[in-house]
Amino acid sequence: MYKKIIAMCLCLGLMLTGCQLAQPEETQTTQDDTQMTQGDALESPVQPDPLAGVYLTLEPIILEDGTDRLQAQKVSGEDTRFAFPGLEGLLLGSFWISEGEGFWSMECSRGMSDVSYKYDTLENGQVLTIEATLYMTKEAGPQVCYLNPVYQGPDGAVYLKPDDSGTATSTEVIASENLTSTTTIEQEEADVVNTTDITVNFIHVDLSLGLTVLEMDENHQILKTHTLTPGELPESLEPLGETAYILTEEQTASDTHRALYQKEDTYFTALYRMDDMICAEAQCDLEWQE
Repeated sequence: MYKKIIAMCLCLGLMLTGCQLAQPEETQTTQDDTQMTQGDALESPVQPDPLAGVYLTLEPIILEDGTDRLQAQKVSGEDTRFAFPGLEGLLLGSFWISEGEGFWSMECSRGMSDVSYKYDTLENGQVLTIEATLYMTKEAGPQVCYLNPVYQGPDGAVYLKPDDSGTATSTEVIASENLTSTTTIEQEEADVVNTTDITVNFIHVDLSLGLTVLEMDENHQILKTHTLTPGELPESLEPLGETAYILTEEQTASDTHRALYQKEDTYFTALYRMDDMICAEAQCDLEWQE
């Protein structure tokens, strides 16, 4: 069962590409608590499957009458291993792949940025925390985004259930939606409690007009200047031996955003326009000289 709560707060003071977006945040939270006993596991033909991810769409998903879910198909794509026929969206999640000895696969479609995965193993279960940001152009204007929960059954099958309300975004505030699912399996020795917590932030940004990368020495003097196009970043950049740090300056229609990278930083990123609405993240590795 899902309950959705909307609250305003301040967050996300530090952004990639040096953007300083200290704005109010609109948060929508969904909580799903599921109880399953050993008896249920033996007698019930339908088990409450754990939350494994989300499938983000910009249109509501309408299923055929009598159907409450849409099955995913396995694919061999660059971004993810799963696709939903007939739908356009972005997949984010963690899924068990039963190939060979089996392994966990972190799935993230291009267009989801600032992605982080964290597993916390507890004495009686585990907590999986996933967070990502969807950057949209301010030109696109406010949108309604649908965070459709994705589940994985014990047989490995992946499916989604439609989000029936969606999250409204704004060009002036940062919106977030959170889905949390806790599954408790009662056992004789101790209950096993597994929790999945997924947060997606929605931020509208100005389009980048250009990116300047400055190599600076210890006296804060410019050694070398690189003029780059976001989305066309080189795979890697090797700073000069005397470069102490790198300063990036990204120009937009309304501001210039700066970010500083030191020798412990292994890459920098820049946003570029992926389509009419969504901005994707390009990455350039930093190969510092010793």
